[in-house]
Amino acid sequence: PDAFMTALLRDIGTDSTLVYDITSLSSYSQLLPLLEYGYNRDGLDLPQINFSLIIDVQRAIPVMYECYPGSIVDVVTLKNTVCRLQAHGIRDVTLVLDRGFFSQGNLVELLREEVSFVLPASRSLKQVKELLTEAQWDLESPQYLQGFQDDPIFVKPITLMVHESPVAGFCYYDLKREQTERNLFYIRLHDLKQDLESRRIPRWRRPHEVFRERAGTMANYFSWQVDDDRFQIEIRKNAVSQRVNRMGKQIILTQSALDWQECLMVYRERDIVEKAFRMMKQDLQVMPLNAQKETTMKGFLFVTFIGLILRMQVVKKMKDAGLLEHYTVEGLFLELAKIKKIKLANGETSVTELTKKQRTILEKMGLCA
Repeated sequence: PDAFMTALLRDIGTDSTLVYDITSLSSYSQLLPLLEYGYNRDGLDLPQINFSLIIDVQRAIPVMYECYPGSIVDVVTLKNTVCRLQAHGIRDVTLVLDRGFFSQGNLVELLREEVSFVLPASRSLKQVKELLTEAQWDLESPQYLQGFQDDPIFVKPITLMVHESPVAGFCYYDLKREQTERNLFYIRLHDLKQDLESRRIPRWRRPHEVFRERAGTMANYFSWQVDDDRFQIEIRKNAVSQRVNRMGKQIILTQSALDWQECLMVYRERDIVEKAFRMMKQDLQVMPLNAQKETTMKGFLFVTFIGLILRMQVVKKMKDAGLLEHYTVEGLFLELAKIKKIKLANGETSVTELTKKQRTILEKMGLCA
């Protein structure tokens, strides 16, 4: 796999934007050394391995992967990934990361290794909260008004100090995204309140346990009391206001030559890696990992990696050709599989008559039968 990835990176000349993320792959096997219990992204109570993937955004294909023990947290993998990229001769790229990789330790590592990156800041850090609070006072000032994809957006340059090292970034206020987030939040808030009030509390259960179970991550937005085996729910105005005031606003840090527009664009394109993980788990059926030997597992994941490259290329070509609106990948191949070559008695070959659908697919994909 390493030789293949080195050759792939060399041949395609990756020198642009790379998206990095990690997922968990579960298994019932008891013989794989890398299998350990850890944070399972699919909510399965099974041991897992952690599988990282790097995708070249410009070419829309994966270019590198790695496996880790299932108990290793995401942030620990970043240093090793940077070293592997450098070992493959990749230096002049921008690494696009998810908010889960945001920490002072990772920022220090990225700065020390002089890696260009785009990374959304988490509000868990005190300095980020202070920056966001400071920016909110004048974020809607006309001097910060910009246009992005035909929509208005406010953008203010900011600087975050990390161990006395300045990290540049931008604070964004997206009005359209704010409205979308508000609508989804209020709908969820309303529906959950109705659901909590409509169900009876089992007499054998403690009310606070039932409330926490049903409210989940929304529990902090409600206060409650019990009346005749039912919840009486009140929405906490201050908690809701604090949440709503943050909507549509985010800070993205960048150590690169990207301007605010390029920075926002490449970050929003990072969902390509999430689509790749879904493609692996659902379309390529990589889960559960059905292997009893480590060598078998590694071989299976390498074949899956190659299959992912091919499938993502097909999806990209279908998207560019306008075929994704009408076909799935399987549907397209099933349609083309109906084309047959017939060997005649004189040794010549003849292609069966093409249907209108087949001719359209071949024409748009630039293929010939």
